[in-house]
Amino acid sequence: MTETILLIRKYEDRISSITSNKRRNKVMRAISSEVQTYTNKLRNYMFFQSLTVIMVYMVGLVIVLNYIYPSYVYFPYSTIVTPPINGKPEINNLFVYILSFLLFTPLSLRRPKLL
Repeated sequence: MTETILLIRKYEDRISSITSNKRRNKVMRAISSEVQTYTNKLRNYMFFQSLTVIMVYMVGLVIVLNYIYPSYVYFPYSTIVTPPINGKPEINNLFVYILSFLLFTPLSLRRPKLL
């Protein structure tokens, strides 16, 4: 992924260094197919990365819902998401799983700093 980004950046630098409009258009037409190929490759990589993360979380959700029995954790305050059970507000595994999804999905889909 980093190599593809560097190649795209190299082509962009090459085009931006040309001062003549005619020459820039000629070079752009010549390398546009290569730039498009690398851009599509990068988009496909990011799509499959996102799809893989979502699929892993969906499999985890099925496991949490079907095979892990809720073990409740006491929460200090009663809210809508922490209903009181036996007089004490509790959080179950599903709630913790959804919070981890919201927290770790952006972290796992980070892009290199080159973008």
